[in-house]
Amino acid sequence: MTEGRERGWGAVAALAFASATLSAASALSLILVPFSLLLVALPPRRPVRIVGAAALVGLAFQGGVSDTVTYAELGWAFVLGGWFVLLAAVRPGGRFLGVALGALAAAVGTGAIVLALRPGAWRALDWAVSRRFHDAASVLATASARAAGSERWAEQVVDAVYRAADLQALLHPALLALASLAGLAVAWWGYKRLGGTAGQTLAPFSEFRFHDELVWVLIAGILLVVLPVEGAALRAGSNLVLFMAALYALRGMAVLLALTGMPGCGAIGLGVLALFVLPMVMLGAAFVGLADTWIDLRARRTAGSGS
Repeated sequence: MTEGRERGWGAVAALAFASATLSAASALSLILVPFSLLLVALPPRRPVRIVGAAALVGLAFQGGVSDTVTYAELGWAFVLGGWFVLLAAVRPGGRFLGVALGALAAAVGTGAIVLALRPGAWRALDWAVSRRFHDAASVLATASARAAGSERWAEQVVDAVYRAADLQALLHPALLALASLAGLAVAWWGYKRLGGTAGQTLAPFSEFRFHDELVWVLIAGILLVVLPVEGAALRAGSNLVLFMAALYALRGMAVLLALTGMPGCGAIGLGVLALFVLPMVMLGAAFVGLADTWIDLRARRTAGSGS
């Protein structure tokens, strides 16, 4: 992935929107905390940046640490941001996505160790996240039931809303991971815009790719889903499948954009269509992205056009 054309405000706005909507965690934490750490730890280090970073961290804390979820999300943001800064410093010429995925894996490992050292912490956190989703679902269900009109439709709408909340709670680890990647991308883009020198900027979406070896993570998730396992193993598999399916769907959309020459605004529209309107589009894009693991479609097109 080369420096190439830098992603513009539209793509960054889409990433910020994804960070804000995919997870129960605050986008302020997922974006501002890593961004502040980048300003403090990586060159060019200037007093005004340190002061600005402190102000941004204060903004992330503006609501206070009022509950378990807020405490956990701030801790997660600092751990994730810390690993990202460390890997960016160790690999100054590394691609953003590779560094971000490495930081995400390290943060997950760190979080697992912390939760393992505190018996009952994961159950309490999981319950708190589920309660936040259900509180939001309760408000949405009430409003939807009033708008539905008939009592029959109201019951169906309320039931659908609460089932969606249950699914969000079940898959929250994967959703948080995706939101975290989007938040890191916005933070990295902001750091580079302010003259940061370490590493590459965000390449165009049509160049989106990651290490092919990550297909084994998808395979592991599928095995956990299809094998006769229950409880934590089944949930872990479901989250791995969702996370990797989303990455492969993005890769598939990048391939399609590269092959069709669609502009950046088309990438945003296609992403919204796939993720929020037509799940089958996302599934098809995921298969294209998975095929790109073995057949580099973009390289074939380049070779064909150059011959």
